[in-house]
Amino acid sequence: MMKPGLTLALPLIGLLAVAAAGTPERWVPGWAAPPIGYEPKIKEALGRPFKDESVRQDLRAGIAGRAIRVRFSNELSDEPLRIGAASIVRLDAQDKPIAGSLRSLTFSGATDTVIPVRAPMLSDPIAYPVAAGERLAITVYYPEEAAPPAHAQMVDVVAGNGTNSVTLTNPQRARAPGVVSGLEVTGTAATRVLVTFGDSITEGAGASKAMSWPDQLGRLLAANPRGRCWAVVNEGISGNRLLSMGRGPDALSRFDRDVLAVPNATHVVILEGINDIGKVRDPKDWQPPAANLIAAYEQMLARAKARGLKVIIGTLLPYEGAAYADAAGEQRRETVNAWIRANAKRFDGVIDFDAAMGEPGKPTVMRLTEQIGDHLHPNDAGYARMAKTALPVIVAQGCR
Repeated sequence: MMKPGLTLALPLIGLLAVAAAGTPERWVPGWAAPPIGYEPKIKEALGRPFKDESVRQDLRAGIAGRAIRVRFSNELSDEPLRIGAASIVRLDAQDKPIAGSLRSLTFSGATDTVIPVRAPMLSDPIAYPVAAGERLAITVYYPEEAAPPAHAQMVDVVAGNGTNSVTLTNPQRARAPGVVSGLEVTGTAATRVLVTFGDSITEGAGASKAMSWPDQLGRLLAANPRGRCWAVVNEGISGNRLLSMGRGPDALSRFDRDVLAVPNATHVVILEGINDIGKVRDPKDWQPPAANLIAAYEQMLARAKARGLKVIIGTLLPYEGAAYADAAGEQRRETVNAWIRANAKRFDGVIDFDAAMGEPGKPTVMRLTEQIGDHLHPNDAGYARMAKTALPVIVAQGCR
């Protein structure tokens, strides 16, 4: 039972500590994993809810900052979600926890919280300096049975409350919900926030760790004297679609949550639509014509502009040879890309990923040496090419 007044006093102390360190209260995203839904049958899945268990989820900070807060998601659930305790720990180059770096996370001063239905929850800010590229892990204790509809990823699961343990004892490694959906930092030099919004090609399917095109773009910007004002946040969901449920809510459904609500967002890159174009297995599933995809881009453009965001759009990559490719889909892809190029002046930038990633002499095929073999997803070198293609378009936005 908390003592009266404790809930208000502790976060105030935390905020005073942050202020004393000279950190302005301007929060910028350092990492993101947009919620998808509960996926008990996904490959390598735990396959059951958590109960009296702790889950450790690792992440990589994209930018440096002096203080942090963590975003937890219950935004896709119709049931409240109880968190019994949570903590953060630093990881070394081998992803091993670093002694002395464990800190508890609190919620309005309390060590536990209940996240309401269809809501996120921010932890209290703590003075916890992070470096760009640093790996961290968040441990969450679920005292009750819970199947949070979050972003399924590889996590470590242990019995009981492991939030006070630097190293977990006999963890089970499995793909399961990671309820942490964002890391926000303050005390950063970033004045521009770029949200990369899309599907698996944005999330980085097929890439090595931290080698998606947004990850590589972030490092290129940091190394460029004209690009050091940028924070890049990846809001890609593998299997996502523009107009219908694929994996996660469709793009138009999640645009407000994953773009417009990103703290201090200034720009968005939209690269999505190939999963709508691809041939469907179920004849009852909807395969929208190009005009409907273009209407979806119009919607996102209007909604982003109404919030003052600059909108950059990417052309859809070649996909001939992919499992769901066909001639009709290729015609839709070419129609969409032609519309993007013809309407370039309506956007604040166009990144021609299509031209960059086409096989020389056969532009409807993704570069053979820069894809993973499925003719749909780039490999690390392909994502590097995408990042280099995006770099001048982003740098041209300026740092003012």
